[in-house]
Amino acid sequence: MYKKKLTWRLSAALVFLLLMLTGCQAVQGLDIAAAIKNSAAVKSFESKGSLQIELVPGDTSKLTADEQKSLSALQNVKIELTNVKSQNAQQLSADGSITYGKGTIPFKLATEGTKLLISIEGAKKPIVYDLLAGSNVSFMNMLPAVIQEQFGNKIAEVKPAIIGFILANTANPSNITVSAVTDKVNGADLSLQKAHIELNGTELASLLRKLFSNILADEAGLKELLNQLYDALSPVIEEQISAGSSDFTLKVLGNKEFALGLVYQPIHDFLETTADSLEKAIAGDTEQGPSPLHGLFDGKSTLQADIYTDADKLVHKQALALSMPLPDKGTGVAGLKLSFVSETWNANKPVTAATIDISGGAVQMGTEASSIYHMLNNLDKQSLFYKMLREDMKVTKKEVSLKLTDGAASPSDTPQPFINEDNKTMVPVRFISEKLGAEVGWNGDLQEVTIKDLLSGTTIILKLDSKLATVDGAAIELESAATLHNGSTFVPIRFIAESLGGKVSFNDETRTVTIKRE
Repeated sequence: MYKKKLTWRLSAALVFLLLMLTGCQAVQGLDIAAAIKNSAAVKSFESKGSLQIELVPGDTSKLTADEQKSLSALQNVKIELTNVKSQNAQQLSADGSITYGKGTIPFKLATEGTKLLISIEGAKKPIVYDLLAGSNVSFMNMLPAVIQEQFGNKIAEVKPAIIGFILANTANPSNITVSAVTDKVNGADLSLQKAHIELNGTELASLLRKLFSNILADEAGLKELLNQLYDALSPVIEEQISAGSSDFTLKVLGNKEFALGLVYQPIHDFLETTADSLEKAIAGDTEQGPSPLHGLFDGKSTLQADIYTDADKLVHKQALALSMPLPDKGTGVAGLKLSFVSETWNANKPVTAATIDISGGAVQMGTEASSIYHMLNNLDKQSLFYKMLREDMKVTKKEVSLKLTDGAASPSDTPQPFINEDNKTMVPVRFISEKLGAEVGWNGDLQEVTIKDLLSGTTIILKLDSKLATVDGAAIELESAATLHNGSTFVPIRFIAESLGGKVSFNDETRTVTIKRE
């Protein structure tokens, strides 16, 4: 079900949408951009908020009874955060809950720099996720580990500068009105100015295009932003150099002018790639077919935002409502509605964030396919959270499709299956296993591959050039021996797929082999 990825991506983008919708010019005497920048510079605050996700049912006739039950359970999901306490840019805590068709799941969260810690009902240990994990910004890989560790913290320090850079390159939406209102924030009546913004998906696409065009053309602004980020990171660089670090990259970074010149182009390239991805999403033209995000830029999509500011140009309340159609992919979902509201108070007052104790261990979550299985193994199988992930969101449902080759090396980064001299379809064991939720180990001395299925606990051991394998200690004879091919270990498809609980199908017309796992 692609909808689970889509809703989380969209909800994560709501704050960015609120930011870019404000524009850079004052409207009816209200400088919304200044209010956003001022609020970004607030060191501490308290707040509360909620995110409502509604799936609009479409044609459900092609869904199984189980799929219809899942859709019904997930049709309305609400995530609430209360008692939010932001102590500083690195420390924040909140109480929260996830409510959906089968009940409510309480949780607590805390941040430590770029790390998000979550203690959720049903989990044996807290969950830790690095918000910068899986970053595909190429210049990040150039930085020493100690700089990468501190990078997210320093990003938080220059957040007002980042927001200012975005706002300076953002055009105003065509439909903005400003009015004086009295509204409640944390139960207290406040005199506020309310900016109301409305636009459709077509105008949103135009605004985003213009934003990226302006950012890519704003060489001076980008360089000034990098300059401020470097100044924030320089104490870390100097400390490492003074401590006698022999890392050559650190010495290079010690030269500010050279360092800024070194990272400018990779960041500019990343922005160009992002702009290109945006164009494909707007056009609905991706390698995987029509993008679910394409509906966001449809003329039928609507976006409304309300931003409430006080006389000191601080944002105290905000709300966003998004409605968009979704492409028909046989999911039974015709559209998506999201609404986000939040209130903020006690700006720059003393606030102490709570912490989550991970001294007894934690589950580290990343972007790799196996992460969700580590998550599931950390949960009580009778807990509502486990059932939501496994039964309703179908997070373990996997589908891997690969095109058959004639055995020659493929220009693709993904090893391709081939038919061997025994007329058996051979597939890359590491690629397939990891996609289906297993971990793969290699023993060079023994020439053995060990596969651990994180879902079922099954252990598979294969030996190169041998037809014998073991599954949980039981000997199994393969149709063809495991073999090294183009630098990767290949095994017969049915053996690896069925050992990991998958089913195999072939499309002779497209020469595609597909493995599905529920």
